[in-house]
Formats: sequence, structure tokens, C-alpha cells
Amino acid sequence: MAEQRHEVATANASASESELSDDSQGSRNPKKRKRNQKISCELCKARKVKCDRAEPSCGWCSKNNRICVYQERKKPGMRIAYVHELEDKVNRLEAMLNSLGRRVEEHIHDHDTAVQSKTSATYSQPGYTPLSDISREAVSQNISSPTTDSSWQYSNGQRDSSRLLPEPMSVRSVVDTPDIRSTTRPRSYTASTVATRPYAIGESDLPPYDVVYNLVDLFFKHVNPWSPILDRKTTFNVLFGGARLTEDDRVLLNAIVATTLRFSSDPRLTSASRKQYHDTAKTKVLFHCLENPSIGSMQALVILAIDTIGTSCSLQGMNLLAFLARSITQLGMGNEKTVYLGAPNYTPVSNLHLSHAPQPPSWIEEEGRRRLVWMLYILDRYTTISTSSTFTFPDNDIHLRLPCTYDLFSRNAPVSTRWPRGPSPSNDPLSSSPSHLGSFSYHCEVLTILSRVHNFLSAPLNLSSPAAISHWRATYTSLDHELTAWLHSLPGEYGKISQLCHSDPGSKISNWIMLHAAFVTAVIRLHSVAAYPTISSPHFPPSHNALQRCLGAVESLREIATDTIANSMLDLLGPPFAFSLWTSARLLLVHAATLDCEVDPKIRFFISTLEAMGQYWQIALTYARTLESVVREGTKSSHSMAGKNVANGEGARSFREMRRVAWRTGRGLMGRKEGGWWEQSRVLVPAEGEVEALDVFGFFDYPRVVSEEERVGGSGQGTPVREVAGVQSPVFAMPQREADWLNFQPPHE
Repeated sequence: MAEQRHEVATANASASESELSDDSQGSRNPKKRKRNQKISCELCKARKVKCDRAEPSCGWCSKNNRICVYQERKKPGMRIAYVHELEDKVNRLEAMLNSLGRRVEEHIHDHDTAVQSKTSATYSQPGYTPLSDISREAVSQNISSPTTDSSWQYSNGQRDSSRLLPEPMSVRSVVDTPDIRSTTRPRSYTASTVATRPYAIGESDLPPYDVVYNLVDLFFKHVNPWSPILDRKTTFNVLFGGARLTEDDRVLLNAIVATTLRFSSDPRLTSASRKQYHDTAKTKVLFHCLENPSIGSMQALVILAIDTIGTSCSLQGMNLLAFLARSITQLGMGNEKTVYLGAPNYTPVSNLHLSHAPQPPSWIEEEGRRRLVWMLYILDRYTTISTSSTFTFPDNDIHLRLPCTYDLFSRNAPVSTRWPRGPSPSNDPLSSSPSHLGSFSYHCEVLTILSRVHNFLSAPLNLSSPAAISHWRATYTSLDHELTAWLHSLPGEYGKISQLCHSDPGSKISNWIMLHAAFVTAVIRLHSVAAYPTISSPHFPPSHNALQRCLGAVESLREIATDTIANSMLDLLGPPFAFSLWTSARLLLVHAATLDCEVDPKIRFFISTLEAMGQYWQIALTYARTLESVVREGTKSSHSMAGKNVANGEGARSFREMRRVAWRTGRGLMGRKEGGWWEQSRVLVPAEGEVEALDVFGFFDYPRVVSEEERVGGSGQGTPVREVAGVQSPVFAMPQREADWLNFQPPHE
């Protein structure tokens, strides 16, 4: 028996080896077929019972007289028919896209001449790719293996919005399956996929996709550091996260493109295409924001206002700020709020529900609104302080805490900050740490002081009243103390900006440079009225100490600008820094006009710095050209009086004469008619150079005096501006050190 069992085992082993050999050779052995068959016949499998796998019919099938069928096992993996089906679908879709691409190109070609000339520049750029090629590349890239370049990844942000630029077309997106993009993480992007991803419908007027991506990146390098109203990670996730965008986010992208084109060095962006992209994006922003006022559209409009203000001193920029100020006031965004009005569940009769902004979904959204309002406040201050008009966004319309540091804002870490210095709500139960404040916080705060300076200097002054002069001096000293206290409140490491430029250059400190420039502007605005008054009296003589404060502030800004240029950071600063340079250079001209001497040679440095900024911000170049024209005329006049270049000096006016001309022109424009409505209006036609002189010297035209009727009828404070009878020309007196009425307490650096 044992020998028989051994023979059976040996036979089975031989049979197994034979089966393996036959299988490797592809033989059609019945035992191989049995091994490749399923473990049960079809009937036993359907009944879910164990099959004895007998041949040719199993026991159950033989007993019940049924046909026993064994099916061969199928190879693992995807079915060939399914693969062929997907390939057919891809081929059909590709053919369809090719056909649509040809039809679009034929439509553009057959369009009328006017529209064709407008769009030809866009489609003739080197970065333009036909629609059929874009779609083919997008499909092929998604079928291939995904990339792992982590440098293009951005995690999900806090903003719950749809996206503008959709993710590339994939096989899953063209078959009959649900759209799962809204529930998946953003894709990883590489330079190749960014360059070939198609636009959403209606965005063909934007530059190529990779150029748009780089423009958004440039925005967070050159603009957002000193205008931090957007969070970088959240914004990139919104614009390039993979899903579709709302109209507000689409308009935000256009605003960023219009503002940041000036910083791009991409060779595909010619001067003509830059202008076309800029004008198209600007038009989209204006039309959308005016028709759809919302928080998202106001963010886009503030960014566009930066572009407009940085281009020219036009009414368009002031109109944008006026619209923004009115919208923010109507929405109640200028106040700290803890109660919000929910959307009504019925059709309301009044528009009360439209006068309240919806509740922010997160703290980062709430802080973003606060930063939006404060940025509007800053832009309004810089555009208004050079005039005698009132602020578009007055201080009474804003009751907000200071914004926090950008790091806390980006991390979505809720904190409490203090109110700005000066009048603030009483009984404040919340306390805050000084570490919660950053450069943007202090910038907002110093401009609240500058606002009070502007309002203080806008009121007329009764020079013949000792009581009015005494009250004026007390207010003047109080504002000076506020500026001094603000300077000492800066964090220790940021108190000396020159040391910071050398120790840590880069965009992260450009906002602190802008901050110190704003302080210089505030010092010059306050103390220049006491140092260089256009009308002096025994009660209001010029102050030598105030003059030294002004010159010290100018020298401080010159050192800051020198360090900025040495560290190649001039492109990281915005139009407010150009305004500070413009103000400092004008003060040097006022100083020369008051002392009737040649202008300080340092003015050449300010002009050249403004010219360098002019390649990014056109308004800086306008400042430089105006200064150059005035300096050239004043230099010719001084050479003429010295007996040099008499021929070239014919018709030239000195700096003192130009300041007198500016004073008369300004008085003529601001004066009120004394006659009735029937009196014919006068038309002032400024001569050549008078407008430039007014632009330079009009900023320092102070004090504005009151008339005889106002002195008799009232206190002379807060009354409308009218002229003093008999005052035909300004009097520029020389400051006397010994008889100075202003005594500063040290330190005043």
C-alpha cells in the first residue's frame, strides 16, 4: 500500500511538472484549462454553493440533469474593450475640438475690420496657442502621470469661492461622470502645464496663462507689501486652485493684471500689447464694479485705484476713491461691528438690507475688510493733502481698530489690536499686545495724525488776533507732540530704517521704508507752515526751529532713498514714496525762494530718483519733469543776475518770483466773487510756467487769512476762506534764531 501511494505521488508530481512545462509552451492541456477555469460552474456559482468541479459535469448538474458550463478565467486588469471605448471617446472629442478651433479662427478671420484690428494684437503674440493645440496638449498632459513639483503647490485657503481659471481638461472630465473638482485638493502645477492651460470662457483678452501667473506673483512682490489687502496663499488658491471663479474674483484678476503689467519684463509683452491688456482689464473692472458693488469688487477697485493714482493726478483717481468711500460708508464697513443684518426671507420694501455688509465667514475675511477700508483711507490722504479740499473719506466715517501684522493675518490667527492714537471709543474692554501691530498698522496711524494736520491747516487764521494766534500755536505744538510720540512708539528694530536696509534688504521691509517716508511727509506738512509762511505779521513770524525740522526731515528721506537705491529696492516702493520725494524736493525750492538763494544741489538726487521710479509709476516721472523745469528756470535767473548767460536768462524768473506768481494764481483760483450772480465771471488764463509754479509752491501757501467782515462778525476760526483787503503780495521774512517763538524739547532728530 505504501509503495502504491508513493507511485501515485510520483505520478502526480510528474503530471504537475508536465502541466507547468506545457503551460510555458502554450499547450492546450485539459488539466491546464481546468486550472484556468473558475472554481465553480455557472449554476453552482449562481446558487452560491460549493461545486465539486467534476468533469464533464459536476455532481449537482448531473443529479438534476442540467447543462454544466465552466468559463475560463479572464486576465486581471482593465478590459480591452473599455480601453478602446475611452480611446474612441477621446478621438471624437479631439476631432470636435479641432473643428471648433477651426470655426473660431474662421470667425475671427471673417469678422469686420474694426474688431479684427482690435483683437489681432492679442492673437499675434508669441505666447498665443490655437484652441485646438491647447486642448490637445491639455488632454495629453492629464493622461500622463501627474507632476510632483511642490514649488507650484498652494494649499486650500479660507475663502470659499469658485475659481476663474479651470483645471486642464482630463479624461474624467469628458466622460459621463460627476464633477469632483470642488471636493478635491488643488492640482500641482509645473511650468509646462501653466504655459498650456486654457482660459475660462470670456478671458481671452488676458495675456497668456503663464504671464498671468507671473503677474500675480509680481503683485505680491511689488504692490501688496505696502498695500497688504490680500493674503498671498488664499489669493493664489482662489485664482489658480482649479475650479471656476465668481465674477468678483474674475474682476480681481483683471485688476491685478492692469496694475502689475508695469513690472513684467516678459519679451512677449510689447508696448502695444501692454496697453491693450491694460485698457481691456481696466474697462472690465470699471464696468463690473460700478454695476455690482460688493466687497470683492471693492477690493478690485482699490487695486485699480493704485494703478490710476500711480499714473497721473487725474480726476479719475479721485472719482474712484469717492465711489469707494461712498460704498464703504453705505455698507457700514467703517465701523467695528458685532451685529449683522441677515438676508430677509421676503421681498423688502426699503433698501435697509442693502446698507449692511454680510457677516464675514471667517476672521481672515473680517481682517481683509478692515485692511481694505484702511487702504482706502491711506490713498485718500495722499491724494487730498496736496490740495485745500476736504477728504473724500473723512475721519468721522471710520471707527476701526488698527490692522494686525501680516503674519497673523496670513495665518488666520484672530487677535485684537488697539485703536489709533487720538480720539477713540471710551471704555474699551479689549486689550491688545504691541506685537500685534506691524508696519501697515503704524502707517495707518501716522496718517490719522497727518489728517488732523491737514484739517488744522485748512482753517483760515486771523493774524491780527493774539488770542487766535495763541490758540493756533497750542494746536500746532500738540500735533508736533503726537508725531514725536508716534515715532517713539515704533518697535526698536524699525526705529532706524537705514540700519534695517543694510541688515535685511528685500520686499519684506519695503513697507517700513514707506512708513518712514510718510512720517517725513507729515513733518514737512506741519512745520513748513511755521518755517516758510507766505504772509507774516508781528504775531506770526517765521520760525528758525521749524525750518531746521523741515531740512532735517528732507535729509532723512534722502538717506533712506540712498540706502534703497544701493539695495536695488526702488521698484518695491509705491506712489506714496514718490509723493514724499516730491514733497521734499519742493521744500528745497521753497527754502531757496524764502532765502532768495540758489537751490540746494541735493535736489538733483531727488529728481534722478523720481526719474528712476518713473519707469514703474508714471506719476513719479511727471514730478521729476515739473521739478526739472522749475529748477532750470530758477537757475537761469540766478545766472542772469550774476552776469552769466544773460542771453539764455532772458525771461527767466527767480524762485522767489515764481513763488509770488504761484501765490497770486492760487488766490485767483480760490477767491470768491464779491458781486452778485449777474456779475460776469472772470477767466484766468495762466501764462507759461504759472501752472508748474503753482504745483510746486502752492502746497506751502499758508496761512489762509480771514477778511475784515469775518474778524468783526465772528471768531475767525472755521469760517470760509476770503482775502484780506490790501494784501497784494506775499511777504517772505527771514527766520531769526534769536527771536524764535517756537521752542522744541529735545530730542528732535
